[in-house]
Amino acid sequence: MSEERLGYLGKIRLFKRDARLYIAASSIGSLSYGISSVIFNLYLQDAGLPEDFIGFFLSISMFATAAIAFVAGSVSDRMSRKKTILRANAIAFIAVAIQYTVLDQTSLILSQVFIGLTGAFTQVSWSPYITELSTDRERAHLFGFASGLSLLAVLAGNLLGGFLPNLFANLLSIGPEGSLVIPYRFALWLSLIPNAISILLVVPMSRDTPSDSKVRVALGNVKNWGFIGKYAITVSIVGLGAGMIVMFFNLFFANEFAADAELVGIIFAINTVVLSAGNFLAPAMADRIGKVRTVVITEALSVPFLLLIYSAPTIQLAVLGYVTRTVLMNMAGPVSNAFFMEGLAKEERATAVGVVRTGDSLVRGIAANIGGWLLAAGYYRLPYILVSGLYILSIMFFYAFFKQKEAEMQLLKKAELVVEAEEERVPDAT
Repeated sequence: MSEERLGYLGKIRLFKRDARLYIAASSIGSLSYGISSVIFNLYLQDAGLPEDFIGFFLSISMFATAAIAFVAGSVSDRMSRKKTILRANAIAFIAVAIQYTVLDQTSLILSQVFIGLTGAFTQVSWSPYITELSTDRERAHLFGFASGLSLLAVLAGNLLGGFLPNLFANLLSIGPEGSLVIPYRFALWLSLIPNAISILLVVPMSRDTPSDSKVRVALGNVKNWGFIGKYAITVSIVGLGAGMIVMFFNLFFANEFAADAELVGIIFAINTVVLSAGNFLAPAMADRIGKVRTVVITEALSVPFLLLIYSAPTIQLAVLGYVTRTVLMNMAGPVSNAFFMEGLAKEERATAVGVVRTGDSLVRGIAANIGGWLLAAGYYRLPYILVSGLYILSIMFFYAFFKQKEAEMQLLKKAELVVEAEEERVPDAT
């Protein structure tokens, strides 16, 4: 059977050792994230920190990422991406451990700065690194499959994050009216174990060859500025909206519907199950209708469910809106990422990701502060109206910018294959 006719499972079988290590590392790291995503904001709130400070605190890492992402991308294109990922993750691990241990505001803010700076280097390095270790025929499936398995790991983490605080509270004989800061902290400490394992799994992955041995910031390697700029605009508009709501879903359910950590964990777990299915299905959908249409259709369908969250009178309807919105808005993420990487040359990929991350992180930082202010003022539902408008704007731009781009990329690939075939037929003149 030709490679073009390989089905979903056939393309998964093409995954080599590096791809499997990447899948394992991202999945185990996602288990750690799943635990902390449920309880970290609740941990800060239970410690007496107000919502506006939490919003400001969360925005610090985004501003730090925005400040360095472009430089990080240019540097990553000219040094070992594997080493960059390992070093950045090790520093981030220490910073996270500090946050889970110390509640002093200065320590929290400083550690968040380091998380943002190291996050910039990992974000701009992972996609180009994996793109270079994979081929066109399985790349979209690799990103989609890794994302789907990671979401299953997040699911397990969500359930653990909801269950562990009550378990530790019972072990410590803390009553229903007692503070959960210590149980939250024990659960967060436990999440550091899979975090460390995920870092270690990167060690045996293949070494990559830098594009240039000189580590410097340079723009000469970037050729597709128009494509990069357009993609960055669409991502930044989405980020401006997402930054107002995504990090505050646990606070939304806790304050609007009096949900405790265990219920929030179950809600997040339900969301993750459905989202995982969406990520597994997204590559197949892209094979059938194309990457650009997949992104446009799924993101457009998410908007009505944002409005459902805004107007939901019961927690059941709010959860329905939350889950469906998240699935539709995010299921095409790996496909969109693969589309972006395929439109770039090898030597400009990390720099391009740096440009995109700079805009996305900057607007998410601004949005996190806006979201925190709105929550502190008691406006837990208003952000969903604002975000709906921003999502619609981003979808319109994405379609207008890229409706012809995918076809052009496919024609270019076919032309390159023809040239390669003709070169192989020409006998060696030497």
